[in-house]
Amino acid sequence: MNHPLQPSRRAVLGGFVAAAATAAVAGPLRPTAASAAGVLPLAGVGPDGQVPLRWLDGVPTTHAGSTFGLPWPRGARSAEAPLSLRSGDGEVPLQSWTLATWPDGSVKWSGHAVAAGAALADDLEVVDGQPVAPARPATVRRSGDRVVLGSGVASVTLAGSGTTPLREVTRSGRACAREGRLVLTIDDAPAGAPASTQDWVGVVTDLVVEQEGPVRAVARLSGHHEPVRGASAGSGGAGRPRLLPWTMRVAVTAGSDVVEVEHSFVHDADPATQLVSGLGLQVVVPLDDAPHDTHLRFAGEDRGVWGEPVRVLTGLRREPGAAVDEAQFAGTATPPVSQWAGQVADGYEDLPLWEEFSLRQHSADSFTVRKRTGADYRWLESAGWGRRAAGLGYVGGPSGGLGFGVQDFWQAFPRALDVTGAAGDAATVTLWAWSPHGEAMDMRGYAAAGHGLGLAYEDPREGFGDPVGIARSTRLELHALDATPSRPDFADRAEALQARAQLVSTPAVYHRAGVFGHWSLPDRSTARRTALEDAMVDTVDFYAGQVEERHWYGFWDHGDVMHTYDADRHEWRYDVGGFAWDNGELGTDGSLWYQFLRTGDAGTFRLAERMTRHISESDCYHSGPFAGLGSRHNVLHYGDGAKEARVNESYTKRFWHYVTASALAGDYLEATLQVDETMLVNPPLRDYYEPPAGVPTALRLGPDWYALVSNWLAAWERTGEDRWRRKIVTGMRDVAALPAGLFTGQLGGAVGFDPETGHITKLDTADFTGGYNLAMSFLGDQVMFELVDLVDVPEFRRTLLEFATYVQSSSAEKTAHFGRDFNPQVFKTIYSRVTAWAGVESDDADLRRRGWETYLADPAGEPWAATAQVSGPDSLGEVTEVPGVDIATNDASQRALAVIALLALAPDEAP
Repeated sequence: MNHPLQPSRRAVLGGFVAAAATAAVAGPLRPTAASAAGVLPLAGVGPDGQVPLRWLDGVPTTHAGSTFGLPWPRGARSAEAPLSLRSGDGEVPLQSWTLATWPDGSVKWSGHAVAAGAALADDLEVVDGQPVAPARPATVRRSGDRVVLGSGVASVTLAGSGTTPLREVTRSGRACAREGRLVLTIDDAPAGAPASTQDWVGVVTDLVVEQEGPVRAVARLSGHHEPVRGASAGSGGAGRPRLLPWTMRVAVTAGSDVVEVEHSFVHDADPATQLVSGLGLQVVVPLDDAPHDTHLRFAGEDRGVWGEPVRVLTGLRREPGAAVDEAQFAGTATPPVSQWAGQVADGYEDLPLWEEFSLRQHSADSFTVRKRTGADYRWLESAGWGRRAAGLGYVGGPSGGLGFGVQDFWQAFPRALDVTGAAGDAATVTLWAWSPHGEAMDMRGYAAAGHGLGLAYEDPREGFGDPVGIARSTRLELHALDATPSRPDFADRAEALQARAQLVSTPAVYHRAGVFGHWSLPDRSTARRTALEDAMVDTVDFYAGQVEERHWYGFWDHGDVMHTYDADRHEWRYDVGGFAWDNGELGTDGSLWYQFLRTGDAGTFRLAERMTRHISESDCYHSGPFAGLGSRHNVLHYGDGAKEARVNESYTKRFWHYVTASALAGDYLEATLQVDETMLVNPPLRDYYEPPAGVPTALRLGPDWYALVSNWLAAWERTGEDRWRRKIVTGMRDVAALPAGLFTGQLGGAVGFDPETGHITKLDTADFTGGYNLAMSFLGDQVMFELVDLVDVPEFRRTLLEFATYVQSSSAEKTAHFGRDFNPQVFKTIYSRVTAWAGVESDDADLRRRGWETYLADPAGEPWAATAQVSGPDSLGEVTEVPGVDIATNDASQRALAVIALLALAPDEAP
């Protein structure tokens, strides 16, 4: 409930947009006439062309550097024109590069980086001009197969071969970490069965420098894992087993003591006999201080810090002295032993040395801290406990040490941070992305076979519920410190690790650039429009709450939501075939991204980013027979027999890549291009249609070809390579030449397809048979709207307009135009904006009005009723639900996508 003296979240969002956005309509559309009634003509870009920036969650206390993207209207900026960053306090160093270009070669999206701890202001602006240089720039040095990234404070040495990719992390000439390697443990049987464990190590096969400063320097390593036993790992011996291909980006920013590591891997282990029981990064930390001055730190929750020395001098029968007590708690150097109380000075070496420490996140709601004196002795399990650890640790002393952290520590459990050898001259630290302290990663299916589409809505294709080829990523940090951090500083660093600071622009800036098709800024100019806007805000809040209430967390699950609710059980259908995990069905993450762009809301951004990251990894294939495809919604993310290009399409990944300038998202965009060849091995219509001789494969125009077009569009605007444009143009012309246009073919638009050339051919199937609903369901409408504005093929534009005009027309209208009546079999909410787009193209107010009318007449477009609480004994715990209704995430996402597009396409016809 909102405090009576505080504005509601809806009001805050409305006020933010009103203060940051204009009501200009993106692209070639007509401006709205509703501004006088509440859609305000407000500032987006300053009078001198300055582009405002803000911190997504407010100005942070500190941060480890931030990358972000900015969109530019077509023709507005050349790649050669420099940009700088300023605040009220002066110039801020900025590094810039091009992420995407418009067809005319002008910059469409620019990527930028600011250094750690920089730009801590709320009045940031990107402006024309040469950027100021950092006082201590990021640098790159090469020597043989080694690369040294330097921040001016810390440096990291990387190796392009061997088993220690992170050779050394130094600060002021002192090694804070060395011998960094990727570690993997594999069990040969699942939990409950007798199993043996084998140790593997990461082997480097490639090292590429991607950015060379002056603000941010980045190198990308790649390789695989090999067994530690037998011939030397990485020796290149013939026939050596290899598992889990990996990539690892290592980055530093100017003036920072933080080394960023983003690790990702592809799962290619046998689910029955090769179970991952541990996966992480291990480093050796030199220790130069006495055990009583060597300290451990672990970050808990709510700025909690667990901190103790290796040899504890407090709490003894005899006090060592106030100065010693204070130093042991603060993590500073104790006075010389000669200044301690006599009995303590004489006997302190008899006190225990705590060699090993472990922070273990067992679930989303349980972590423990434990320690022991050595591997031969038991753990003290009562050292510390809590719900959600922030995932940052430290080992070292007054001479220096290493901070080490794992992002999403509790959200992507099981995680762990282990320290061994802390009482000696070097400790071994392991940052576990998958903790070895619990069960191994069980990637088997949940049943012997699928359970059918008829009841369980599950595609039962045998052998397709395979995890081989899916991926997951983990962000890590190494902090090169010159002394044990104070407790407040350590807590600040932990907060920065968990809530990664993100720079963004305003809704007006994103909107005025004309990117991502046709979408609107919030419009509360009438009571009905206000209700529609409120419903979208409430829906995002509802799903954010469901993530927490239903505990949609875990290594492979974090980022996803469920597909359909079971009101009888007061539970989402987590165990029912195709009704369980959502896997981005019908554009869930796309709806969140559009809602973020138009509101700037931080919570919406976090849901969208995590979901797109999850879909790109857990739900999609990066190698193997399904490379480039994704899995349809199922009990397991990879479990359904339907492998579809639509799940892995580039369109929604572009939001993540362009808004944040994430290089990992760029990798995933590139990976989608594998699907062209995969369609020859696993054709989309494999169970329904065998293409005739001479036709390489068959697919549906929508969503299959639309998904491919989104992949090619992304590749073209990111690389400028004309081969992708040629594929697009070839298909557009072929579709336009089909007698029935986009109403061609059975099975939702089946056509022949040649992946090499992009050619589309007519098959020997009937036209106008319906089943086109899925064609536009996965943002296919926005893909096509953007396509015709980027690629000028007039005959295809006419074909798309024909489809959009008649897909929801009356029988009489279809008969008059086509000489026949037919039922396209489409959902009104999904196709409402397609109809409205036709009204814009043909300047037909009746079509624009029809778009709104079809949406408003569809029960699926109705906002859900108010939620209610259910508690025991009707449910295990208190949960929130829409009472008595089997709600579906499909409806929520399509409702939002419809309103957001309709307000842009037909604002004057809106209710």
